[in-house]
Amino acid sequence: MPKQYDTNFVTEPPADLPLSPKVKNLRKAYQDADKANTSYAQENARYRTQNVALVGEIKPRYSSLALEEAKRELKETEIAAVEAGKPLPDKDEFLAPVKAKMDEYRRTVEALKVLAAKAKQEYSNALFGELKTMGLKEAEKAYTARQDWEKAWKAMVAAQATLEMHASLFSWCVTAGGYDVYPSKGDSQGERLEYWEITDDGRLKFESAKALDFYDNMVKVDGLIEPDPNPPAPVVDEWAVNHIPRQFYSKPLGNEDASHVGYIY
Repeated sequence: MPKQYDTNFVTEPPADLPLSPKVKNLRKAYQDADKANTSYAQENARYRTQNVALVGEIKPRYSSLALEEAKRELKETEIAAVEAGKPLPDKDEFLAPVKAKMDEYRRTVEALKVLAAKAKQEYSNALFGELKTMGLKEAEKAYTARQDWEKAWKAMVAAQATLEMHASLFSWCVTAGGYDVYPSKGDSQGERLEYWEITDDGRLKFESAKALDFYDNMVKVDGLIEPDPNPPAPVVDEWAVNHIPRQFYSKPLGNEDASHVGYIY
């Protein structure tokens, strides 16, 4: 189950709420405070206390990336000091600046969170106080939208009825009374009247007729449907082709004069 937005709202207020100027300003103040908190935390994340235990370490080890880096530098400095015969650097003094930054990070993030939460609550309370006024306006707008939708629906139904009437009258004309409705009416796959398109000279396009199930044997009146713009190649009847016989000549061995044997078809 998603986490509740705050003490006033279960979910985050929609971005398209018609807010008053006052609430808009409070929302902007909250967004700026939240952004400041997020930006600071991201930009200074190396000072955030976290579990830095490596793979294989059994217990968690809390530190920061900056402190771990400073410890490595301290170790290198100690090795160099011993090698040069110099005194070791003071550990606390060496790590103090990073620890101070870690403390500053923790305190600053806590303060920024408080400011963001305060700005959020102020915005939420102001928004909650306007819900009744806003709700009444939205109810009125929804009623107006429902009336517009109803008008559009009635217009669509009337237009569809007109379309079906003229499509059916066309079907009666092209089939010479064979069909008093368009062929695809009532089809379980859809009536497909959206495919109805005509050519520049007013004929039903071939692809439209094909989609609407106007078959050749239905058409009784020419000139109402566009012919197939890409008709299939005619099928050749091999028995109807007039073959020209080829003469075959045989030339016996030792005889240069060829003799006619017959025709090959």
